[in-house]
Amino acid sequence: MFHKSKKINELLTLSNVKVYMNKKIFILGIFLLISVAQAEEKGESNYPQTGSIWYLVKNGSPNLSSGPGQVVYFLSSDAYHTYMSREFQMWDRFSSVDARNLVRLQKNDAVKIIDFKFEGAIYKVELLDGFHKGKKFYLIGEELKKNFKQENKQNENV
Repeated sequence: MFHKSKKINELLTLSNVKVYMNKKIFILGIFLLISVAQAEEKGESNYPQTGSIWYLVKNGSPNLSSGPGQVVYFLSSDAYHTYMSREFQMWDRFSSVDARNLVRLQKNDAVKIIDFKFEGAIYKVELLDGFHKGKKFYLIGEELKKNFKQENKQNENV
């Protein structure tokens, strides 16, 4: 019994506890740094760069009843509620969108990425073609990846 208490006393000495805790903190710090580095690396590749130009290569609406063209939204909340309803199939929380707050883009229309919201689910874009040229609208991120292609930045003057 005395032998066990002596080992416990040795383990609980201040210097041994400090060394043990420093080792654990060091290992935890390394794991945190690795995870932060991986998150930053993933974050850069997942979102398009601001200022990049994208062209509509196919119309986003497959239904004839909803009309041709890719829809962009005047309000970010309209785009976000539509995205959430599609993502989670919760159509009871779907917000009705006034048709006057929608713009339909046609094939080969260009948009410029200004910013992203809601962790990349919604992109703020500037229209570069059509009647609403120069105005800011919101586009659902999945539709950007599915229906648009990024402009190639190749120098033809070389």
